[in-house]
Amino acid sequence: MNFSDTFIDLIKAIEGYESESSPRGLQVKESLMTSFDIDPSQPIADFKDRPFNFKYFAGELAWYLRRDRDVDYITHFSKFWKSLTNPNTNKINSNYGNLVINNQQYGWVIDSLVKDKNSRQAIMFFNRPEYQFEGNKDFVCTLYANFFIRKNRLFMKVQMRSNDIFFGLTFDAPFFAFLYQSVYHTLRETYPDLEAGMYFHHVDNIHFYERHFELVENIKRNGKGTDYKMILKKPMISYRNGEVSLTDCGSEFIKRIDAAAKREQETGEVENYKLILQDYFEF
Repeated sequence: MNFSDTFIDLIKAIEGYESESSPRGLQVKESLMTSFDIDPSQPIADFKDRPFNFKYFAGELAWYLRRDRDVDYITHFSKFWKSLTNPNTNKINSNYGNLVINNQQYGWVIDSLVKDKNSRQAIMFFNRPEYQFEGNKDFVCTLYANFFIRKNRLFMKVQMRSNDIFFGLTFDAPFFAFLYQSVYHTLRETYPDLEAGMYFHHVDNIHFYERHFELVENIKRNGKGTDYKMILKKPMISYRNGEVSLTDCGSEFIKRIDAAAKREQETGEVENYKLILQDYFEF
């Protein structure tokens, strides 16, 4: 099943759960303890009423690969992030690249599975105890990603405490699929015959807000979305001799997204980010 179909099933499951709440005074429909599978080569939800935002995905991925917590870069792609900075700081906690594309997290996963193909310890942690403070506007939504090799296939489970299906999941799923594919490429250097498995997404609270109620009805009414693949052509992340770094491909990708964003700001003309992404991903 492609992710567009899964997304429609999620909408129906949330509505079927028949739970509404109002965190921070904002009405939401929600479901608790939700799990579903995603093919890591098909993580994009795209609909006539809510097309996938390739510009934002490109910018967010470049920002993650830069591992830069500064909010100014990502606000070119979405001003939403500006609302998440805490007082007296211009930094964001939820730059997932900063959190896990490093020796301590990404490197730990690779080392664990290279040392023991049957390891149960190959975990990347996202949320940290230091984010537990009163008034934190950017309390990281993802808890961990756990990687397993069984029957010579790589599997990944992502555990989240909270997930907005529109502002979060539609971009979280492609990034986690990218992360999965990156780990897969790295492990194939040790296990050349390793096969691709599934990505399992688990959420304690999955929801959508009142501002999306009408959109939900439109998506349900119009039915099936686009069947997109998203397959990484060349690795962007390298792990050699105990050091995580970007490959030439990863560095080039950042430069091209940076250049496109700069041209947009200078000329006001809309760049075709999907066209750039197609040099790095098969869609």
